[in-house]
Amino acid sequence: MFRPDTLAHTALLAFLISFGPLSVDLYLPSMPEIGRALAATPGAVQLTISLYLVGFAIGQIVYGPVSDRVGRRPILIVAFLLYCAATVVCAVAPTIEVLIAARMAQALGVSGSLVVVRAVVRDLYEGARAGQQLSMMGMMMGFMPIIAPLVGGVLLTWFGWRAGFLFQFAVGALAAFLVWRFIPETYSPKKVAIRAVLANYRLIAASPIFLANLAIGSLAYSGLFAWIAGSSFVMQGIAGLSPMQYAVSYAVSCVGFMVGGAIATRLVLRLGLDRTAGIGAASLALAGLGMTAGTAAGAMLPITLT
Repeated sequence: MFRPDTLAHTALLAFLISFGPLSVDLYLPSMPEIGRALAATPGAVQLTISLYLVGFAIGQIVYGPVSDRVGRRPILIVAFLLYCAATVVCAVAPTIEVLIAARMAQALGVSGSLVVVRAVVRDLYEGARAGQQLSMMGMMMGFMPIIAPLVGGVLLTWFGWRAGFLFQFAVGALAAFLVWRFIPETYSPKKVAIRAVLANYRLIAASPIFLANLAIGSLAYSGLFAWIAGSSFVMQGIAGLSPMQYAVSYAVSCVGFMVGGAIATRLVLRLGLDRTAGIGAASLALAGLGMTAGTAAGAMLPITLT
């Protein structure tokens, strides 16, 4: 067992919550090739991301209350086993329809790691210490969007698009083993009334502050994932990049995400959450307008799109 308050324990938890970006970013360089191999349109291939996000959202609603009832450790193990099983189906998918369904099942599995690992942190730490732990995990996880597309580009170039899913299966199996071997139960299961859970959901859904922040976050992430879903087709099909060149370009753009996170961490102490979020939203809008203007002017270059 890894003891809490050690770097090894923090790194393990960060690894367990990194499967969200891993499962999306490693796969991106392969999307045009998957379309050709499975005779699917770009829109159909992009559904493998859209419905992945649907499964990811549904899973987060379910896993929290269930882990309160049966404990953190068994839910983590089941989540990764589901992820592994779905990933095998992705790797052998004969049609785009099977791949879309398997990707949604994959997301249902991986969403459990995000929710339950954060619950583990709350079980072990309180107040500012919990926030510090989550920040450290987020910083470690921030390298995954940089590493994953590069690994995906190499696997695609040398072994084909199915190799990326075999790699995800191997890493998911490793995660399941590490949970079984090194993560103890951190929560005493309790009987949770479904009626109480639904009442809490209704209370949150009626909060104007929650709804305002939800709208801001949803709009920001809709723009982000519109870019993520379409970037491989644009950069490879229109800008003429190879899968490996695209992977490098995408990884560079993710460095901006990490830098922005570091800047926001400093700004929020001076300006507060609301003003920092406003600055972030304005920057996102300006960047989107810049990309649109550049494209309209014919500047379809990797540097302007990245």
